[in-house]
Formats: sequence, structure tokens, C-alpha cells
Amino acid sequence: MLLNNFEEENLIVKSDLSKHNVQRYDFKSISKDDYHQNIKEDSKIINQTKDISTNESEIKKTNSASLERELIERLLQKTDELSSSLAKLQIQFEKQQIETEQRVATARSDAYKDGLKEGEEKIKKEMLSEIEKEKTALIQSVITLDKEMEKSQKHLEELEKELSTIAVDIAKEVIVKEVEVNSQKVAFELSKELLSNIVDATDIHLKVNTIDYPYLNESLKDSHKIKIEADDAIAKGGVVIVSSSGNIDGNLMSRYKTLKQSVLDNLRS
Repeated sequence: MLLNNFEEENLIVKSDLSKHNVQRYDFKSISKDDYHQNIKEDSKIINQTKDISTNESEIKKTNSASLERELIERLLQKTDELSSSLAKLQIQFEKQQIETEQRVATARSDAYKDGLKEGEEKIKKEMLSEIEKEKTALIQSVITLDKEMEKSQKHLEELEKELSTIAVDIAKEVIVKEVEVNSQKVAFELSKELLSNIVDATDIHLKVNTIDYPYLNESLKDSHKIKIEADDAIAKGGVVIVSSSGNIDGNLMSRYKTLKQSVLDNLRS
């Protein structure tokens, strides 16, 4: 029916038939041998297809294994690179740690040195301050000592004056007592002392107390140029010399006063 329809309804327009080569197709008849042959060929094709599938599977497995190995190698490479990087980081960290420790040690050393220097400066300042205090105290002590020595000197001078005055007064008492006991001997010793100062004088008159006259007249009898005279106005133990060289008052009290005044004058100067 399809053929009839085909014949009835031609797909090519009759006007265009001359432009086309249209032939009838005859279908080939298939025998049993051909059928079996076709089956064998189909089986062969199927087997070939299976082999191809198997080969493709093996290729896929091979490719998968290759990719896995490549992936593992890349992972191992990355692991090695990471290990190397970690080792470098470890070395760098240790280096930085050493540098940090060195810096800390240097900082501590510098801080210690600075602290030591600061401590030395502080101790030096304290010592200088103490020295200045001691120096000031010593100067003050010297000033105080000078003042005390000045006071002591003045006190000694006053004491010396008093002692000198006392000594002169004591000498006076001794002389007075000696005169009371041995006035003629006192007068004789005083006469020798005074006469030794006028050995070149002439016309010497020696006046003594009446009580002392006999002793001196006897003691000086060999001195021809001396004339001894008794005079009650002369105190016992005292003498007065009148000569060409001048007069000498040998009165003991007068001599005592002169001696005392001389001592006092020397103490004042």
C-alpha cells in the first residue's frame, strides 16, 4: 500500500524528473546461511565492541592509575616543598630566636652597664656630697679651733700677766724677808751690781742705810775711789750711788716698782 501510495504520490515533481536519476530498488533475499553469517558477524562485532569497551576500561584504569601516580608524585613534591619550607622556617625561626636572645642579652648588658654607670654616678655624687660636708665641717672645726685658740691665747696672756705680777709680788715678798734678815748682804750685792756699770767713773759716793753701813764699809775698804756714807733716808738693803757718771737709785722698792712696770709693759706689747 505504501508503494502504491509512493507511485501515486511521487515526491519529485514530474516537471523535474528529467533532472533526477530514479531507479527501482530491489531488496535482496536473505537465506539461512546468510542469516547465520550475519549472526556471526554481529557476534564478532559485539565481541569487538566488548574488546573495545574492555580496552577503553583498561585505558581508563591505566589513565586513572597514571593520574593517581601523578597526583601522588605532586603531593609528595608538595610535601617535600612544604617540608623544605618548614625546615627553612625552622632555621629562620631559630636564627631569629638567637638574634632575639642576643638582643635581649645586649639590652640586659646595656641596661646593666647603664645601671652600673648610674649607680657609680650616684655613689660618686653621694661621696662628693659627703666629702663636701666633711670639708665644711672640718673648715668649721678649724675656724672654731682658731677662735678657741685665740681665746686661749688671750687667756694665757692674761694668765701670764697675772703670773708675772704674782711672780714679781712674790719676789717682792722674798726680798722684803731677805732684807729683814740680811739687809747688809742685800745692800752689798746690789752695790756690786750697780758699781759694775760705772767702773770708769770717779768720785763715787755710795750711800747706804746706817744699819748696813758697817758691813759695806768693811767689805769695800779696798776700793779707794769709793766713799761710803751712812744715811737713814736710805731703806735697809738699798743703796744710792752718786758719781761723775751720774746718779743711780738702788732703793729696793723703787727697783721693784720699775721691774714690775717693765714686766707689765712687756706683757702688753
